[in-house]
Amino acid sequence: MRLRTRTPRRVAIAGLALATTAALTACSSNDENAGATEPTGETSTSETVDQSAPQAPVDELVLAEGEAPGGGIVQVIDRKLLQEAVDKLVADQGRQLMENPACDKVSRLETVSNHATTDGVTAAVRYKQSDTDETEHRFGIGMVNGTLGEFMDRSLYEACTSSRSAANPDVELAMKVEDAPAVAGAEGFRVTSDFITTKPDGTRTLSRAVAIHGVARDTTVSVEYAARGDDPAADPVLPTAAGALDAIYTAQMEKLVNAE
Repeated sequence: MRLRTRTPRRVAIAGLALATTAALTACSSNDENAGATEPTGETSTSETVDQSAPQAPVDELVLAEGEAPGGGIVQVIDRKLLQEAVDKLVADQGRQLMENPACDKVSRLETVSNHATTDGVTAAVRYKQSDTDETEHRFGIGMVNGTLGEFMDRSLYEACTSSRSAANPDVELAMKVEDAPAVAGAEGFRVTSDFITTKPDGTRTLSRAVAIHGVARDTTVSVEYAARGDDPAADPVLPTAAGALDAIYTAQMEKLVNAE
């Protein structure tokens, strides 16, 4: 799979840690220029979700090399490399991040990334932008055993529409929730988080994190992508990148549903 565009865009590459961590970091004061329960919210599902946990360990359930759609290169990230990002995530979750209480609650939820260095697994899926452009686009996959109830509560995300950062008033969040691609035996939803930063000269930049959260077989998954643009009115995520995100989520959830 090649991610192509005929319109030049400034696209940021998602880091090795999941976009959730990057989004939370964007709310903190050092921003650049700037317990599991049963789910209670409604999510998108095509069938009754099978809650029987697979026998295979979580490390074997994540997409492996050769299983990513379109020939994406899969790399499971060493837990030690994620420690600093996870430590920052946990520190941020202990304090107010957003002015709007509903957005602040969402920003401080326990996420799949909280488990990245212990009982979870994190993988990156990489694609080249085109045959002639070596720019890499990275998608993150995070997975943990068990159902993270609040993390999978769609209503909590829907309650957050916009807020300013509590630590940096020059950063504003806008959040949108939509259905995830339908996968038989799984349920999930898509969250788009836009962080708009106003610079001292009055110009504004957009950092967009798109995450599809899903659950199946008593396992919680997040598939994520992040991009940055100079025009808040323009979508920095290439259409082909958006398609790749859906395809990765679908492939990952199908592997999970069909696991032994």
